[in-house]
Amino acid sequence: MNRFTFIFLVCIYALFLVYQAFIEIPIGHQLVVASIFILLFGIPHGAIDHVLFFRKRQMSTLKFYAIYLGLIVAFIGLWLWLPLLSFVLFLLLSAYHFGESQLVDMSSSKLPFKSLIYFNWGLALLATLMYYNLQELNDITAFFHDTLSLKVIYDETVFFWFYLLTNVFNVFVLTLLFFKEKLNSRRFSSELFLIALIHITFFLFPFIIGFSLYFVVLHSMVVMHQEYQFFKSENQAFSVIQFIKLLLPYSLLSIVFTSLLFLSSHWGYINISIPFLAIIIISVITLPHAIVMTIFYNK
Repeated sequence: MNRFTFIFLVCIYALFLVYQAFIEIPIGHQLVVASIFILLFGIPHGAIDHVLFFRKRQMSTLKFYAIYLGLIVAFIGLWLWLPLLSFVLFLLLSAYHFGESQLVDMSSSKLPFKSLIYFNWGLALLATLMYYNLQELNDITAFFHDTLSLKVIYDETVFFWFYLLTNVFNVFVLTLLFFKEKLNSRRFSSELFLIALIHITFFLFPFIIGFSLYFVVLHSMVVMHQEYQFFKSENQAFSVIQFIKLLLPYSLLSIVFTSLLFLSSHWGYINISIPFLAIIIISVITLPHAIVMTIFYNK
């Protein structure tokens, strides 16, 4: 068990204590707490994309920002034009990004068809999260006028097979890698334990809590650790304080801008509900971030 799995376990235990005390946590409170943690950890894990990119590729600063911001603007346009297609693309993009960050530390020489393995790992994760919480997702989606178009994808039969096939393939691949001695016993057992833990978490907790737990602890914190270790490998004197200072400028800018958008939605200046706005913001940031991280991992 690594440190992040341990932190994940501690958080689960703490949540059990909260549920024992309050029995139920209102969705409004879930959204507030989840938003705080996602802003504090989720946004910073992508706040140094520009630094990581220029460590790996040569390109003019102007061209980089033009492409980076251009992808964001283009995805916003697609969301406004074709929201259902944009949502599906967001899920597929997220699936690959989650799988890549989880399994990238395995040597590429030991991981055949690694892109397919990354993609399926993330698909299994999202399928599990959504399958265990389909009723909640249906209720949330039906509550807001601009999320109704997304409701069509929450088909229980389709999701059951999607959930089953991706998870079976996930375990099959890990087992095959283990027997072919491309995965040692410690990593194999660790991955199976983590998969089981993720299933238990997504089954027991509501969608917002389950996703936030995974995204903050098992994704954002892991990616920030990978980034920190990269800078540490370049300079042994590199400190945590220096890393935080590196994260701060774009983290604060993103948090302020995101907060202003949420307030504009709340006050009625933007005719987009806060949940739908949150999906759009996360997705348009994820697109260029996932591309940069793929370049970072593969160079």
